[in-house]
Amino acid sequence: MTRVLYIEDNPINTMLVERILRARPGVTFGSAPDGRTGLDRADVMRPDLVLLDLELPDIGGEQVLAELRARDIPVVVVSGDVDPAVHRRVLAGGATFILTKPYEITDLLRVVDGVSG
Repeated sequence: MTRVLYIEDNPINTMLVERILRARPGVTFGSAPDGRTGLDRADVMRPDLVLLDLELPDIGGEQVLAELRARDIPVVVVSGDVDPAVHRRVLAGGATFILTKPYEITDLLRVVDGVSG
């Protein structure tokens, strides 16, 4: 069973990813609407993968990334930011991959399957 936590403040984005992943055999889905809640849920859920939006209402996504990586949790950044400098920074900060919004569902599933496979 692969546990995936999505830290995203947009409820529509969360609902769409939840629908996609709940239909995936072997995936348990959890979500959090902000960084602090996401870090708390990560401690409880012990996810195999975190999907992380960078624009969160409370603390910056890059700070959340650093705290998740300190817990040795793999993180895929899911962001609408197309700035190459931001991409370089989050990859250097430990993100394993970046999904740029809007992304293809097949790309999301490939990332999740890569963790479970």
